[in-house]
Amino acid sequence: MFDALRSKRCFGFRCFFSNSSGIMNVNYLWLVGGLLALALPCLAQEEQELGCIWYGQSHQIGSHWQNLADTAPARALNNVAAEAVFARRCPTLYKEYKGESGEEELELCCDADQIFTMDSGLSQADGVYSRCPTCTRNMGQTVCAMTCAKNHTLFLTPTTSFLETGVEYVESIEYRISDETAQKVYNSCAGIQHTQTGRPAMDLGCGAYNAKTCDYRRWYAFMGDVSGDYVPFQITYLWSDDAQEGSEEEYLRLFPLDCSEKYDDSYACACIDCQDSCPLTDAPTGPDELWKIAGLYGVTFIVSLTLGLIIAVAICWGSLGRTAPPNICMPTLFGEFFYVGFRAWGTFCAKHPVLVLALCSWAIGGISYGIRYMSITTDPVELWAGDESQTRLEKDYFDQHFGPFYRTNQIFIKAINQTNFTHEAVSGLLSFGPAFEYDFLKEVFELQEDIMKLGLADGEGLDKICYAPVLLAGQTATVDDCVIQSIYGYFQHDMDVFSNSYVDNNGYTINYLNKLEDCLRVPMLEDCFGPYGGPIEPGIAVGGMPKVAVGEDPDYMMATGLVLTFLGKNQNDDTKLEPNKKWEKLFVDYLKEYQSDRLDIAFMAERSIQDAIVELSEGEVGTVVISYVVMFVYVAIALGRIRSCRGFLLESRIMLAIGGIVIVLASVACSLGFWGYLDVTTTMLAIEVIPFLVLAVGVDNIFIMVHTFQRLDHSRFESTHEAIGEAIGQVGPSILQTAGSEFACFAIGALSDMPAVKTFAMYAAAAILFDFLLQITAFVALMAIDQRRVLDGRLDMLCCVQTKKKPQADTPQDVGLLEKIFKNFYSPFLLSKPVKVAVLLIFTVITCLSLMVVPSIEKGLDQEMSMPKDSHVVKYFRYMVDLLAMGAPVYWVLKPGVNFTEQQQQNLICGGVECNNNSLSVQLYTQSRYPEITSLARPASSWLDDYIDWLAIIDCCKYNTTTQGFCSSNSKSDDCLPCEREFTEDGLRPTPETFSKYLPYFLFDLPDAECAKAGRASYADAVIYTIDDVGMSTVQDTYFLQYSTTSTTSEEFYSQLREVRRIAGEINAMLAENQVDAEIFGYCVFYIYYEQYLTIWEDALFSLGLSLLAIFVVTLVITGLDITSALIVLFMVICILINMGGMMWAWSINLNAISLVNLVVCVGIGVEFVSHIVRSFKRAEGTAQERARHSLNVTGSSVLSGITLTKFAGIVVLGFSNSQVFQVFYFRMYLGIVLIGGAHGLILLPVLLSCMGPLSRVARSSTATPTIPATTAI
Repeated sequence: MFDALRSKRCFGFRCFFSNSSGIMNVNYLWLVGGLLALALPCLAQEEQELGCIWYGQSHQIGSHWQNLADTAPARALNNVAAEAVFARRCPTLYKEYKGESGEEELELCCDADQIFTMDSGLSQADGVYSRCPTCTRNMGQTVCAMTCAKNHTLFLTPTTSFLETGVEYVESIEYRISDETAQKVYNSCAGIQHTQTGRPAMDLGCGAYNAKTCDYRRWYAFMGDVSGDYVPFQITYLWSDDAQEGSEEEYLRLFPLDCSEKYDDSYACACIDCQDSCPLTDAPTGPDELWKIAGLYGVTFIVSLTLGLIIAVAICWGSLGRTAPPNICMPTLFGEFFYVGFRAWGTFCAKHPVLVLALCSWAIGGISYGIRYMSITTDPVELWAGDESQTRLEKDYFDQHFGPFYRTNQIFIKAINQTNFTHEAVSGLLSFGPAFEYDFLKEVFELQEDIMKLGLADGEGLDKICYAPVLLAGQTATVDDCVIQSIYGYFQHDMDVFSNSYVDNNGYTINYLNKLEDCLRVPMLEDCFGPYGGPIEPGIAVGGMPKVAVGEDPDYMMATGLVLTFLGKNQNDDTKLEPNKKWEKLFVDYLKEYQSDRLDIAFMAERSIQDAIVELSEGEVGTVVISYVVMFVYVAIALGRIRSCRGFLLESRIMLAIGGIVIVLASVACSLGFWGYLDVTTTMLAIEVIPFLVLAVGVDNIFIMVHTFQRLDHSRFESTHEAIGEAIGQVGPSILQTAGSEFACFAIGALSDMPAVKTFAMYAAAAILFDFLLQITAFVALMAIDQRRVLDGRLDMLCCVQTKKKPQADTPQDVGLLEKIFKNFYSPFLLSKPVKVAVLLIFTVITCLSLMVVPSIEKGLDQEMSMPKDSHVVKYFRYMVDLLAMGAPVYWVLKPGVNFTEQQQQNLICGGVECNNNSLSVQLYTQSRYPEITSLARPASSWLDDYIDWLAIIDCCKYNTTTQGFCSSNSKSDDCLPCEREFTEDGLRPTPETFSKYLPYFLFDLPDAECAKAGRASYADAVIYTIDDVGMSTVQDTYFLQYSTTSTTSEEFYSQLREVRRIAGEINAMLAENQVDAEIFGYCVFYIYYEQYLTIWEDALFSLGLSLLAIFVVTLVITGLDITSALIVLFMVICILINMGGMMWAWSINLNAISLVNLVVCVGIGVEFVSHIVRSFKRAEGTAQERARHSLNVTGSSVLSGITLTKFAGIVVLGFSNSQVFQVFYFRMYLGIVLIGGAHGLILLPVLLSCMGPLSRVARSSTATPTIPATTAI
């Protein structure tokens, strides 16, 4: 479910706080730098002495200093501090001007103040671009040349103006530069990553263009545009490629280095910022593609085809009579033991019915009392993730150390009018999708305002529960401080700003569409930040754009829908979430009643899934009750042997049927009470499905027991209890065999790691066991009481009324209608030779085709299937597929063990200069280059790199001289001074003491224009540290955040999880190679629901293998070590299982924990369709053909009426369920089990048995006819 709606940690506050203002200053410097660098070649080319265009500073316009116009030659600097700054910032010019000896006088076209101003601007650039030294050196050369070079007039043409005082200053300049030079400077910087956002820094450095649409001319044009907030005067770039042919004007031509090259005493750019610096590595390949034929797995295709051909040839060959059938032996070594035991037990229970019922009622009451201790969960995590599963352990670790994921309340909104439109702008004719039509947007924004007001009047508003990341300590949040991801934030939640429209001097209409154009292309523009202080990410706020390649940004302006996301704080303590749940209920209730002619909405609150689970449980009560009523009516009618309407109440067994139903319910109650005593949590789904399942299984035994008793020759027994004992002796072993098989299969299902499935299997296994015990005790007693009623001539349901009519005695020759049909029509037809051949061929083809397609069954469980069909969450999931444009964040959690103060260990983690080529950050960056495989869309954020860059800027880290504590970087207080920092010899990293001392300062500091990489907004929750007595910090746990691609299906999620674990394994191996005792894992809020699919096939084969082994062992023991019967049952159950797999593929039923348990149940129930007929065949007399016909006539009719039809009656009702889980995984699969099991038991099995050769049997003597009873047909 969850979907983009779960990217909460990166909604801007944590990823986008290196805000655009800092980048804008950088852009200005770049422009200036580019201009100056261009001048350098000219310095070498021109020998004549050229004058300056300025010298010194005249005045300020706003915060920008203007330069004094001055055409005199360069002059000596004569300022030690300024010369030191110039030497550091402009080493190339400094060396040239100081001469080879380094003793020449430094003459420049700038004074000390201009150098200090230049240094201040370049410091802002360092915050982002210093990650790539070659880029900053290329940029620095141009800035230095423009500011201070001796030959300004060669490539700069000034336009001057005068102040009122008569002072002349430079108002604007023309900058002549070669395209090749500008292109190379741009290329060296274009790959730099903004580590807090995981996006290219050029997204912030090209004005209205992002990194994808920017080029070197747009970049320079933006940096020279005085209309921006960070350019002091207009810089107009003139390009060499545009020069008139024959023009004598000079253009600055430089030879900037590529990003992978380095200047002397400097470093090349790191891999993350320069792909050419990356080591040559093989691209990830993902899982190996299996060999396929016609879209099916090749191995099973060939095996199935070969096996099918061999069997078909053998069938045809055998039909010609060329070979004799095999001689089969079915020995029984100790079959009398079970017969004698069950007969004695049945006789005792029938002889003392009152005692047995009393003891059973006491046991039922005592065990059922445990229901009061039973706990039911609706938490999705508790339902689908085991306590010991890897993802559950990772989630618990993350929640305990960093806090649980945010609570998301989200609305998807589609425009009913899906018409595109255009808008004329300076940049050209803009096309917009229907999501940006004015009236539609206005109504969306009005809806948002209404939601923002929910609960405010009662003091239970959004401001009390929202996530507000930029609040100062002690500040109380308002609604505007809350993180709300909506394009309304581009307009500061102000309808007047949104509605503002005017016509500019060029005749263009400037309105909300122009604002959207800028902000959708470059959301990091400071003017596009939302009221909460962070950006509005288009991938979260709009959706429905035309599809693009994985990892590519779509055209957000063509959106067909909008998304409103309201983030709430989350807590580990559920008791503290009541205010959140109250507001979320207001949110849901309001939207359920919302109506609009323009807006088509889908919504979900954080509590919606749990509410839907409760709603689902309550909604299915009626379905289960109806299923019980249908089963009861069927049993009540079919259980009796009604010969006439006059004798209906005498011959019916309605009360006995009610007793049987009550016993089934009692077994369910005992199961609930038993596990309640043991404090095993269950789910509403289990409570609803298990009664139906146990009823379907239990009714079979009721039929068999009653009809076996009815078929006996009662004249051969002295008393009723002896007759009942004989009936139980005959059918007891069969009932024990089926119940034992089902119990074993459910017990194996309890091995599942998924709590919902595990508890379902545990409760079902216990219910099956209790049902079996109660049926051979309480139901036997009820049979005895009911038979006494019949013999006394008392009416059913009116036992005090006695009829004068004597009941007709049952004789074994009484045959029901269904058995007559089997005997006279069905068995002769089925067991005729042509039909047998056709049956064998048809089942061979179907089974082989099923075997072919079984490996192609898809894995997964669609989120919407777990919800009621009429739930608002279902629509939300569907709209999420259409409108979700951004994937969930992945948190790479690094456990303690890394010493972040040591440079060598820093190099294992960081991604900047001199970091290892296989460091954590570099590996994550490398993997993000292949989003179609790894599902990682962007490089990971890195607080370590940003902290190092932040420390390098002198004015970012400040301390209070009075308190010796933290000062904000933007503080202008006289008490706040720059931190006393120390760096390593190479100047790249802080010393261990500096690193430990100022890390808390970095995490407390909010980013601004001067210190764009301050870490509070992005990393305050990402770093857990301790502080010792002297104020030194030690990093413990930390995480690195990375965006993933959009995932909406199970396959996308579990494929992503598989890749994340592979990547984590490679990083852990790197750490181990470097003797670092630390561990990393990737965490995403959705992984916990999809981990099962990584091993679902292995789990399926293991569970089904155990189940088959269990039924083989149970059958072998119950049949007295009859290996032949056990193998026949095993073979038939395997065939049923294979065909169930084929049905799942054909009916689009995915393989997941629910369907796996149903397959395990299929193994157990499949025994019922087979074992009775095999046992009847074994005990019959005559040839194999005669035995097969006898078992089909007698037992086959019982299987149809007592097993197949009873299950079918209850299952059909599930088809009307409101739950898709019920419909797909219970109705479809259980219907398949019944139909496929019935077909194998009533069609294929008799045919196979009839094809066997002479049989030898171990006869036993008994007081009754040794045949398996058949039920009365209806």
